[in-house]
Amino acid sequence: MNRRLIAIDEVNTRQSIIGISLLTKLLKNRGYNAQKLLDQAGISSELLLDPKATISFQQDVAFTRELINTLQDDDLGFKAGQCFRLNAFGHIGLAASSSDTVSDAITFFLKYIHLAYTPFLIDFFIKEGNAVLRFNDQFNLGDLRRFYLERDFSFAFLSTRDMFPRSIEGQKPKTIHFDFPCPTNIEHYQALYECPVHFSMPYNEILFDERYLDLALPLANSLTRDLLEEQCKLQEIALFGHKNFDEKIRQIVRTIENEIPSLEKIAEAHFITARTMRRKLKEQGVTFQQLVNEEQSKKARHYLSTTDLSIEQISTRLGYSESASFIHAFKRWTGKTPKTFRY
Repeated sequence: MNRRLIAIDEVNTRQSIIGISLLTKLLKNRGYNAQKLLDQAGISSELLLDPKATISFQQDVAFTRELINTLQDDDLGFKAGQCFRLNAFGHIGLAASSSDTVSDAITFFLKYIHLAYTPFLIDFFIKEGNAVLRFNDQFNLGDLRRFYLERDFSFAFLSTRDMFPRSIEGQKPKTIHFDFPCPTNIEHYQALYECPVHFSMPYNEILFDERYLDLALPLANSLTRDLLEEQCKLQEIALFGHKNFDEKIRQIVRTIENEIPSLEKIAEAHFITARTMRRKLKEQGVTFQQLVNEEQSKKARHYLSTTDLSIEQISTRLGYSESASFIHAFKRWTGKTPKTFRY
């Protein structure tokens, strides 16, 4: 069952102004005045001077559309991504750079990915000797989708190159997969990314040798990272407010394997009664079981798409004592059996 993508006008999130600020520099370097584009997007130029300023996702989209129409450059997505370096993401980028290893840095960045400027959800996993970053749609970006994908791939590729410039004996080459047809020619894209690029693939992915994940980072400092993570948490609250109970429950289901705690146990851990938690969830328009089902479905689809785990192993990870119960639940969630979904 195809998941419905959220329409742009339905997105209710805000993001830092810094991403737009970096793109205005790209315009200036091309000899354009960014004021017209900012006006079209309803963004005050004064906000560019405030590092704490935020804009709506719709304003980001409006600015991006004007940027594409103004510069008329087939490589604009790639070039826009070159404007974004890890330190341009403030605390989240600096904290990632202060992590112990490449794996730690990627995990940290993805933990706070909603503080960045990407409209995609990103899976990070290992398969067949490769570390994989898979970009998944969550919004219906329409004709802007290719730009955002190329921009974010360019940033991710540049950042990973900055983090681990060293080579490994017998290393696998970095590889890029796009799910859309090649817009120009493959040789051109391979020259841009300096690696093999494949089009019309099942997923949008960056693959690199898994051995890179254990490489130590030159700026590793656990104390610095911990201090910066505290700032990330404060930024989360400033942008999104304190997490509601529905998000807390989702986070618990995402991170726990095997048996999922009952509503009563979760309520007890938050020092409230189960009755109060049910009431709060009802105010948010959801039920406990609905949240569990949605997150379990996401986990199941993730395991089926990105691992070679058997149906029985996935059943166990999701807390089912019998694989038949999991198969029945998965079919109820998606309209398909796990085996059909995987193949």
